[in-house]
Amino acid sequence: MPRPIAILTKYSKEQMRNKSILLASAALSGALAFPALASGAEAVTTPITGQGSSFVANFLDQCKVDAKTTKGINVTYQATGSGAGRQGYINGSVDFAGSDVPFSANEAEQAAAKPFVYIPVVAGGVAIVYNVPGVRDVSLPGPVIAQIFAGKIVMWNDKAIAKSNPKAKLPKQVIKVIVRSDSSGTSSVFSSYLNSVDPASFAKGGLSTFPIPKVVGIGQKGSDGVANYVAGSQGKGAIGYVEQSYALERKLPTVAVLNAAGKAVRPTAVAVTAALESAPVFPDGTIKIDHLTTNAAAYPISTTAYVIAPKTGDPGKRAALAAFLTEVSGPCQSKAAKLGYAPLPSSLQAAVVKSIAALSA
Repeated sequence: MPRPIAILTKYSKEQMRNKSILLASAALSGALAFPALASGAEAVTTPITGQGSSFVANFLDQCKVDAKTTKGINVTYQATGSGAGRQGYINGSVDFAGSDVPFSANEAEQAAAKPFVYIPVVAGGVAIVYNVPGVRDVSLPGPVIAQIFAGKIVMWNDKAIAKSNPKAKLPKQVIKVIVRSDSSGTSSVFSSYLNSVDPASFAKGGLSTFPIPKVVGIGQKGSDGVANYVAGSQGKGAIGYVEQSYALERKLPTVAVLNAAGKAVRPTAVAVTAALESAPVFPDGTIKIDHLTTNAAAYPISTTAYVIAPKTGDPGKRAALAAFLTEVSGPCQSKAAKLGYAPLPSSLQAAVVKSIAALSA
């Protein structure tokens, strides 16, 4: 992945891009400075629990530590998958849920008795990771990715892969396709992308439960399960999809995805931010990513993770959650890029402020 970069002045181009991300994070932190809650003492002494999205787990783990240190808030969060998180919110087993996608129509109806708000907390890319000894720089167009995950391309030396990687020494080896076996927002985002770029190979998108390809497919629970399989000794020849944060943790190579502008892009903070810049923000706080954006800098498999929070119920818990989310959406944003995420773009700031305010309305 690394390549020589011409020195401009004191900084390289990559350093300048990283610096701009950190400056954007700092600006967002300032923009999201909230006044102290009236029930401040109650907010920091009431523990809160959440579960759901594994996509956002590594980021929330950092924010939990920060919130405990700065505000004394005790937060428990379990990465059980977006589907389990939404169900936990519906049945009342947790105080909030993490999800990469909104409720389905049926879920929203079930949750109607517990009014909620979507709060965007961080952005990130779904990385395509692989384990092919001796191969560390793979680029693939969308349709080829879709055909691999549909089980139509089954060998690493397939001519469609070789065409995009003429310098790579691709082995004559079966591709093991590793997918999430649990209900996952990451799967929903990834399948939506596959459907956008090649509907003939992947007829349906937005699938929380990913269809395991026959013969070559292997299901694993959670992003940890997928990442661990691909990185492990059994993962030789494997390819899978996880959040960029997990790819960084396991030091796994990621596929450079050809976007609609024909540029090969990896899920860096800069590329994810570029993908979100033109995404429309809906009144409920959710957004819609255009997987076919022609922005040459954009990573097309990008998304935003949400916290689903109650607008009614225990005042102490809602105050604690509002205080925690103030930390998450403010100071903690400056740590997003380091953890493999991207800070929230300015286009989402107003939605975040409005949504957090709704918790104590």
